[in-house]
Amino acid sequence: MNKIRIAAAAFLAAISGAMAAPLPSISSYANAPTALRHAMHRLSDYTGFPLEAAASEQPAIRIELNATPNAGIGAQGYTIESTGGGIAIRANEAEGAANGVYTLLRTLMIEHRKDPFSRKWNIQEKPQFSVRAMLVAPYRYGASYGFAALSPDRWSIEEWREYVDMMRLCNMTTLVMASTRMYHPDYPDSRREQWRFEVWKEVMDYCHQVGMKFNWFIFPNLVTEQAFWDNPDKRPEMKGGAWHGSMLSWAKAKDIILKNQKYTLEFFRGLDGLEIIYNDGGGVSPDIPNLAECFADETRSYIQLLRDTGNDAQFVYWNWLMDLWAQGVSKRDAEKFPKYRTVQDDIVPLLPKNVTWLDASALTQAQTFGPFLKAWGNAPVREGLLIGKEAGFKPVIDFFWYMNPELAINMFPHPFIRRAMQEAVYARDEVGSEGVMGYRLAPPTRFVDDYVFFRLASDPSLTQAQLVAEAAGLLCEKPQNQKQAAEAINTLERFWSTRQLEDLEKADRLFKVLLPEERSKNLEYVSNGVTFLTYVVRMAQPGVGAARKAELKRDLYQTVKPMYIFQGLVADIVWIPEAVRFFSARVDMMVEDYNAPFITSSNSELVDRSVYPKATSKPFTLRWQPAQTAGGTHE
Repeated sequence: MNKIRIAAAAFLAAISGAMAAPLPSISSYANAPTALRHAMHRLSDYTGFPLEAAASEQPAIRIELNATPNAGIGAQGYTIESTGGGIAIRANEAEGAANGVYTLLRTLMIEHRKDPFSRKWNIQEKPQFSVRAMLVAPYRYGASYGFAALSPDRWSIEEWREYVDMMRLCNMTTLVMASTRMYHPDYPDSRREQWRFEVWKEVMDYCHQVGMKFNWFIFPNLVTEQAFWDNPDKRPEMKGGAWHGSMLSWAKAKDIILKNQKYTLEFFRGLDGLEIIYNDGGGVSPDIPNLAECFADETRSYIQLLRDTGNDAQFVYWNWLMDLWAQGVSKRDAEKFPKYRTVQDDIVPLLPKNVTWLDASALTQAQTFGPFLKAWGNAPVREGLLIGKEAGFKPVIDFFWYMNPELAINMFPHPFIRRAMQEAVYARDEVGSEGVMGYRLAPPTRFVDDYVFFRLASDPSLTQAQLVAEAAGLLCEKPQNQKQAAEAINTLERFWSTRQLEDLEKADRLFKVLLPEERSKNLEYVSNGVTFLTYVVRMAQPGVGAARKAELKRDLYQTVKPMYIFQGLVADIVWIPEAVRFFSARVDMMVEDYNAPFITSSNSELVDRSVYPKATSKPFTLRWQPAQTAGGTHE
């Protein structure tokens, strides 16, 4: 009996001691802005620690601004250090403080820790690129649109928030909305887009709440569909163009175009940037003989329209492979419109110097457009990023367009780990870019791909092993599964170099085995995407006849029917006989894209730098080696 009394007394003493001990908390300096408070709430939700001022003796995560600026971290950087009183996150500015909170949270999630005091902290980071953006495109083209759950043109605000939350967790700065869709109440047919505009306005507000910027992307002559059909005499004179139904001629309908766009800029008043691409989307037509003058007029007109609509937004000029485009002009058109060939040099002095300059790099040109360059007699390339930088534009942003070249095959996982590492180092060391931008049409199955880009946007020195370990940690809730998830990611990365079906099938097995043990939607969607891709690659193998292909399609349809993320491909059309026919046509597109000899996934995963040894704004003839495909050889 005495032993029982002694044990009970000890238990009560332990409880009393525990109750007396102060609980850890999360505290910040006075009057912290909303974005930092939002970050703190996310950390609180994960750790269970309350947000409250901490006594000096209380263990706490303390967020502080440096009394004397730390020159090593700039405005966006931070330090995270274990101290005698807990953990200190210090920054020069609020943006850096929020970034520090998110790095702490992300690290805890990757390491499966709830207790931040269970490890030592000693981190100092200044993000390499001050602009870290992702362009998400709810287009009406690109072979990834219109599908429930999968496609961002069908996303609810909740789905958008999930994606923005992942971006913010990785300290991204900017979401660029590239809808190329139009809504204007004066055009009743456009009301089908009204709900999207309303959702995207909420997305903009949410970006601002979490401390991110929201930019809007358009073609300069984009109008509502009804405006296009109502004005047949004001359409561009395009007989063989690639675009139809979305634009009018700037030379003939400038007033109508600006009226259409004015409503958009009023609707999204408060946006942070307007981004315009000129030589794509139907912006070039024979009724515009001097492109540089037209592009400059469009730039000035939209900058004025921003001011007229009350927007203090940055203007982002998309150079978008302008010199490459000029090289591709046919001999006939070049003779008729000689200014087409000189548009790259002509446009530079006509632009306001305070615009942001964006382009895809010469490495991306070599990788994705190599076959075209060869067909044009191996026309020389110029590093468009350096053209902008040497002309004094700032910031200069490297657009990682190779991430998603807009075809059906690109809805499936394709990590591009080594390629992203190569491009990030190139942007840092050879170009000196101030910013980087990724590209995504349908994000759900490409979590790994996006995470790799997000992290390299802050730190191009990260290795493949580090990137894969982090992604695997976020995909899995159970630490014991992290190693297998990492192996699956590495195997998938290897497949895109070897093109060996057995590598893809192995990755499929490795992901699939984890699903019953894990609850992560991201893991589920990546695994589902790899499973679908495996069937596409089987159909693309040499010697697969029509009967075998039909059999694989039937099996694929039944396999993906239960998959939530592919409901748009199997259940948006509810009458199965018709749904199967549409599904079959979509799969044919995927197989064709997988085997395509240009732009898409048939290109090498890495750019062979012997082809393009050094970044230069001067014309450089790529040094293709015998038997090389675009960008290099498959490894």
